Amino acid sequence: MAETARPIIQKITPFDAAKDYEIALTWLGSRAHANRIVICDNNTNSVVFDDTVSSFSLKHLIPAHTLSNNRKYTIEAQVYDVENIPSALSAKVLFYTFATPDFYFEDATEDFLITSSSYPAAVHYYSEDWEELGKYMFYLYDSSRKLLIQSTEMTDDHEISYTYKGLDNNTTYYVRCTGVTVNGMELDTGYTKIHVKYENPNTYARIYATPLPSQGCIQVATNLIIIQYNGTDSFDYIDGMIDLRDKTLYYDSGFLIKDDFTVIIRGINLWQTADLFKMNNGILGLTLSSRIYNDGRLRFRLMVPNGIDHYLLYSAPQVFGNEDMVTIAIRRKGNVYQLKVFVELGFTTDRGDMWYGYERPAQHLIQKYDNWINTDEETHKVSRDAFTEYLGGTEPAEAVQNDLWFGGD
Repeated sequence: MAETARPIIQKITPFDAAKDYEIALTWLGSRAHANRIVICDNNTNSVVFDDTVSSFSLKHLIPAHTLSNNRKYTIEAQVYDVENIPSALSAKVLFYTFATPDFYFEDATEDFLITSSSYPAAVHYYSEDWEELGKYMFYLYDSSRKLLIQSTEMTDDHEISYTYKGLDNNTTYYVRCTGVTVNGMELDTGYTKIHVKYENPNTYARIYATPLPSQGCIQVATNLIIIQYNGTDSFDYIDGMIDLRDKTLYYDSGFLIKDDFTVIIRGINLWQTADLFKMNNGILGLTLSSRIYNDGRLRFRLMVPNGIDHYLLYSAPQVFGNEDMVTIAIRRKGNVYQLKVFVELGFTTDRGDMWYGYERPAQHLIQKYDNWINTDEETHKVSRDAFTEYLGGTEPAEAVQNDLWFGGD
């Protein structure tokens, strides 16, 4: 065996000395039949573990409780060939030992029940050795543990939290968080099973229905104001949504906002850097814009001129796809503005059935997107495929029984 041949100790991450830990070696010389490790206390340089094992495997176990936690150690290794001739000692490697920190979801026990479409998860972290948490990430898996969502890497060790959004009703998921301490100790909460079950809020609008028996129909009134577009461009409507890609829609008559207000903007294909929405009364106004940053996240910005400078509000960083429905709420109260963003992952334009009658339909009968209109007749259902919805100032000539028309002056 050449005198210059030395084994290499593979990377040692900090570990808990109260548990077994296996050292791995790399050796490029003749086949080894034994190996030896020598561990010293880094502060005193005294030997605390000197052990040799006979094995063709280039691995060596440090038994639990051989070392102490919250310490620094150095380790050297050598191997022996079939003639029991030792190699030179490897280069010294420094490593740390720490007690395994507490790292778990604070309120999520196994089979935890979530009663809404979002789950604000918080992780508890505590190290008796005062080892600081360096970075961490959250994950969401389906019932077969297929990865669905992965958060960005986070470093705030004061509040280890993440909100899972867009959870489907009557669905089982697994949540998980992994982290690494500042000295490289790896942490993992493991897979925690959660069940999502909540009551879908029905999309009941303020619609007032009056039956007209002599005409065999129902008169419907709403508190909606129909405002007309006065431009010359034509627009396409896809699944009930207006397509404004590469186009601009103007409304400049038919309404006036004098005091406090809330504006809600909903749309898809909003992953872009652009001005999205503007309001102006000739004196003051506001602009809602979006910007994609270099870190791969998007922020919405609300800019309100106040006569002297600009009033700016930014949303939290957002990550979503162009197929996701984004709802942006702008609220003014007493000249103070609020900006809030909600993302509905995997949005669908499906619509539900219509229910008419004096009794609200039973919960087990209704489906997502169903609507109920309170009338003086016995409750019955009209299938979504049996009616058409019309929106406009002129009554549609082609309407038939069960169709809906939302219109007016």
